[in-house]
Amino acid sequence: MSLQEEFRARRSTSEKLFLRAKGLFPSGVTHDGRYFEPFPVYVVRAQGSRKWDADGNEYIDYWMGHGALLLGHGNSKVVQAVTEQIRKGTHYGASHELEIRWGELVQRLVPSAQRIRFHASGTEATLMALRLARAYTGKAKIVKLRYHFHGWQDYLTPEMPGAYNTPKPVGVPQETLSTVLVAPSDDSSAIAALLNGRDDIAGVIVEPSGGHMGAIPIPLGFLRELRDLTHRRRILLIFDEVVTGFRWSPGGAQVRFGIEPDITTLAKILAGGLPGGAVAGKRDVLERLEFKDADWNRTQRIPHPGTFNANPLSAAAGVVALEQVATGVPTRQAEEIASLLRSELNQVLKRHELAGAVYGEASIFHILVGAELPPFKEGEGLQGVVSPATFNAGMGPKGAALRMSMLVNGVDLMRTTGIVSAAHTELDAEETVKAFDKSLAMLKKEGVF
Repeated sequence: MSLQEEFRARRSTSEKLFLRAKGLFPSGVTHDGRYFEPFPVYVVRAQGSRKWDADGNEYIDYWMGHGALLLGHGNSKVVQAVTEQIRKGTHYGASHELEIRWGELVQRLVPSAQRIRFHASGTEATLMALRLARAYTGKAKIVKLRYHFHGWQDYLTPEMPGAYNTPKPVGVPQETLSTVLVAPSDDSSAIAALLNGRDDIAGVIVEPSGGHMGAIPIPLGFLRELRDLTHRRRILLIFDEVVTGFRWSPGGAQVRFGIEPDITTLAKILAGGLPGGAVAGKRDVLERLEFKDADWNRTQRIPHPGTFNANPLSAAAGVVALEQVATGVPTRQAEEIASLLRSELNQVLKRHELAGAVYGEASIFHILVGAELPPFKEGEGLQGVVSPATFNAGMGPKGAALRMSMLVNGVDLMRTTGIVSAAHTELDAEETVKAFDKSLAMLKKEGVF
């Protein structure tokens, strides 16, 4: 039986559901990341580190709500808080104490968060970050780094990772694209030349982990150089911590690396697994959202409505999630298991005599198979070594085959990436290593590797 035949054999209900979905949604999916050939698996429930599909198959889950579930599925404190809140009301159309408690926790944990404004998603937060930078500086241009991902908004779509890698995104006017300059993600001297050669740059936005959750790691020292350079040029530095916030440390990448940006965008873990985002930053920057006199409100202030900003359900989940994050325990537990996985999965690659590496930072791991990479030690990473071309190759057909084989063996990866939660255990890691071993054997037999 081939790999695809084995995949289909135990997922007939998912296949039927996909046929229904194709009549409703473009390509049958509601998120690009869920598109999978011949069809995606349909999940009916999840708990802790596990989830179960419509056919009863059990998986160790390394999607973790696209990174939102640092505490794992169904964290008891989050469930209790949301259950109690839903009885009180899901939307007051008014201010409430929970939003204050939520904001206080963000301010306590994130050094740059002198002021905070909540949103409904990370994409909304990055949109506001760009507008704040432009309003504060009076300048129009934004610099983004090649292959760094900041949501699907128009301004930041050029040269995103993987399938999105196109210099001119479809449906985005050239007038919009002309306001954004794309810089190399691994060459601080090139960025210095760009910033020093212009006087119209409002801000630089980066994933402090490196492109696409650190799949293309930033060279060592790069962030410090960027902070010094933007500070000298009075250009705002924006950290997109939608992924790294509360995961790289309880205070995010800015605490882990000791670098404070001017603006920070947050989402995912922020809202405890419910929809929610935030922009945080220096008081004088976020002042542009404040109400003052009539002239200021008309000519200087940025309007910011948003039906679900700081809604009570997301706030309730966010408060109890960040209270647990503040202890430092969930972040540490997740990182320990991820470190164990990176080490053990690399040993499996060696046993199969396959080139490649399993690498990453904090509680995320990335798998590259078939790519010749220099030797490295766990904890040192591959900063400045994994190229965009190598990463994109891993996102291609071989990456899809790896994910399918891992699904067959009871593990669900985000294609070639795994996001670890505090609910994952050493037993999960052991079973994942065995699944990887079986998967590589299957793929070698099929001629993929």
